[in-house]
Amino acid sequence: EVPQHHVGMHVPKLPKQKTKVPTKELLAKNLVRLRAERKMSQEDLSYLAGLNRTVVGHIERKQRNVTLETLEALAAGLNVSVRDLFDEFD
Repeated sequence: EVPQHHVGMHVPKLPKQKTKVPTKELLAKNLVRLRAERKMSQEDLSYLAGLNRTVVGHIERKQRNVTLETLEALAAGLNVSVRDLFDEFD
């Protein structure tokens, strides 16, 4: 339940915030790197992750927002943790 003193109050909204390194970019770079380390094609990964073949390409080209379920599937397909998909390497 909303506290009574908040009812009807206009709370200004901040603009949507962003991280220093865009998350889509981080995920794309890590997918490419992790696949390359394993000598896997996009098709190999999509098969092992149980995803449609086009999905991996779209993610690597930063053309798609992904669900948590897709992140879990990709991590499982690569045999890494979801956290590993967001490692920051320089």
